Amino acid sequence: MTSTVERMRAAAAPAALGIAGVALVVAAWAALVASGLVAERSLPSPLAVAAALPVVLGDPAFLAALADTGAAWLGALALASSAAVLLGLMLGSAPWIARPALVAVSALRSIPSTALIPLAILLFGLGAAMKVSVAVYAVLPIVLINTIAGIAGTEPLRMAAARSMRWPWWRRWLQLQLPSAVPSIVTGVRVAAGIALVVVVSAELLGARSGAGLAVVQYQQALRIDAAYATVTVIGVLGALLYAGLALAERRTIERMRIG
Repeated sequence: MTSTVERMRAAAAPAALGIAGVALVVAAWAALVASGLVAERSLPSPLAVAAALPVVLGDPAFLAALADTGAAWLGALALASSAAVLLGLMLGSAPWIARPALVAVSALRSIPSTALIPLAILLFGLGAAMKVSVAVYAVLPIVLINTIAGIAGTEPLRMAAARSMRWPWWRRWLQLQLPSAVPSIVTGVRVAAGIALVVVVSAELLGARSGAGLAVVQYQQALRIDAAYATVTVIGVLGALLYAGLALAERRTIERMRIG
């Protein structure tokens, strides 16, 4: 009972700080609009944006666009994570290959993913494949590096014991290296999830047939600035909920690995 109460208190403190931070940002936003330093047609008040939220959430076209963004995000994250884990397991088992591979990956990461959106449009058009490809490019190295780092953390004595018992490579992967790398992989997926959402929405802002980012552009072009900000607010709230859920999954996974 005591441990449950302590966990609830530990979880309540960050939530209270988050709520206080959001309230402070909203208060500063309202004060900035009320001061007249920024025109309300460029930055609507928080009340105006809040009034536009039911309209946006009740728009079937926006809900369909939001679902399209979610599908592209989930597809990119699943594809990048699965490919990175498999590649990381192989590279992590051969350090002499992993080192030059990491150098190449680091070099590729120096190119911003958003800079490749025009090339992705030429290759894949304005559909979902364009968004997914750019997001995969952005997040695959993150999960890959974390996977290789997790594999490197496998206890040498356990690997030596497995080799002495003549375990095949696939058994060493499944029973030793992959469990050792799971906490690091989960952390990489959590970080990659947030970046993937940003990249997908950015691709929709710059050029796409559908998606929540395109909805922002359409509201802006229609001079419905309050609805545009409401759309951004919805995307931000969903991103925050997504991050909180993945952070919780990460903590529970690490706790279970420690208990095991």
